[in-house]
Amino acid sequence: MKQVYFQNSFICISHDRQAQLGIAKWNGHLQGAELRETFLLCLDLIDRYSLTRWLADDRLMQAIEPTDLEWTLQVFIPRLAESSLLRMARLPSQYEENNEAVELMINKGQNYTVDLVHRTFQEEQEAMEWLLGPL
Repeated sequence: MKQVYFQNSFICISHDRQAQLGIAKWNGHLQGAELRETFLLCLDLIDRYSLTRWLADDRLMQAIEPTDLEWTLQVFIPRLAESSLLRMARLPSQYEENNEAVELMINKGQNYTVDLVHRTFQEEQEAMEWLLGPL
């Protein structure tokens, strides 16, 4: 059963403990301390429930500012790489600036030896089927 972990006008972070699934559904332009806090909330949720699956619904997420991208590369990505996640599906943003920033994050993540498999999907149903399949 899906439960909301945190929600505001920019993000809804939810999870299904039984499926070991977390979902971040982004909306709009989040920056600075608010963006960093949101990324840390995602990590907290992953760690708290030892989640193995994650859906990043970035379709309505706007650009990531350069200073926030740098923080993400230095702090968030290394911590994500050390997490319990095994699968991450992404629904890409309609904003090209966001997709470019996320590509940098994905490339940085490849510098770590992890079991995390990442795939990009256009349809939420297809992403969920892959995420919920056998690990």
